[in-house]
This record gives sequence, structure tokens and C-alpha cells, in this order.
Amino acid sequence: SEAITNQVIADMASELGIEMTGDEASATFGGKTLDGVVYKMKELSGRELPDDWLPRLVQMVSQSWESKLMPVRGVREILANMKIPACVASNGEPTHVRHALKLTNLYDFFEDKIFTSSEVSVPKPAPDLFLYAAKKMGFSPSECVVIEDSITGVTAAINANIRVYGIINNLFSKKDLEEAGAITFNRMKDLPKLLGL
Repeated sequence: SEAITNQVIADMASELGIEMTGDEASATFGGKTLDGVVYKMKELSGRELPDDWLPRLVQMVSQSWESKLMPVRGVREILANMKIPACVASNGEPTHVRHALKLTNLYDFFEDKIFTSSEVSVPKPAPDLFLYAAKKMGFSPSECVVIEDSITGVTAAINANIRVYGIINNLFSKKDLEEAGAITFNRMKDLPKLLGL
């Protein structure tokens, strides 16, 4: 969802006098909360945002997801065959996270094991969300692994002392992810072997 969301953010930034590409938006906002987006937009524009800007952003993102959102190739097969507990720990808004999982037909793999930054005091890159998710799942951080695709998320995992694997994508390079502390991989189908599953 990151690339789609950040393209909408870039498009709507022009209303505030801010010119940025989707890639630039991804570099700036990748893995951030909506509050983080609003804060940065205020900073970049030097003014308060119109009252309707954020609600319209949310609506535009939702519409884009409906037509463009696809699961990462291979993730459904891994989840279907995996014998270890898994959860989602996202900086996204709870309703958005659940909506994205339903659109991609992944919701049934998680259901009540979806945790968001709304449940902790500080979002990623702080460790709070991953530590909270580990506790709710009944594991210590040393028993967990995190699979991430953003620098914000990788940093949060490192801060939580949880081993983290970063999937290389169009948003962040192998070098970016490794410098943040991730063990990198290219394709989701490579993950089971990496994890020894």
C-alpha cells in the first residue's frame, strides 16, 4: 500500500504549494502515521492545512487502493503453509489496515492478530508497537522476527531488539535496508528458507 498511498500524498501536496514525486513522498513518509504526514506537510508548507485536506487524502487513498492494491507476490502461499503464529503490526490507521487486508484477501490469516500504532503511545520507529505485538502474541522479542519493507519499520524492529528481514522493493534499496539493520531478501518465496521453515 505504501507506493499507492505516497503517490496520492504527492499529488495532494501540490495543493499546499509543495512539489514532490511519488518516490520523494515515499522517501519522506514511508512507514509513517497520518499524524506524521500532517506534521511534515505543515512544516514543508509553513502553514496550517485546510480542514478538509486530511479527510480528502484518506478518501483518495481508499479509492486508489480499491483499484490498485495487490498483495506482495507469494505472501498468500507463505501464510497458507506457515505453521508458526503470525500477526500484523502497522503504523496505519486500524480501519485502513483491516480494509487493505480484506482487499488483498489476507484478512483471514490474521483477524484478531492485527495491531496498530493506535494501541501504543509512540508509533514506529519507536519499538513500542513491535514489543506490544510480541507480548500480545505471547512471545519475547528474542523469539520473534519482523518482516518489513520500510526504513521506519526496520528501525522500530532494531530498537525492539527483534531480528528483522527487509524485502527489497521500489521504495527502499538493499543498501538502505541493510544500513538500517535488516537482513535483506528479494522475493517473498525466499523467506521460508531464510527463516528455516
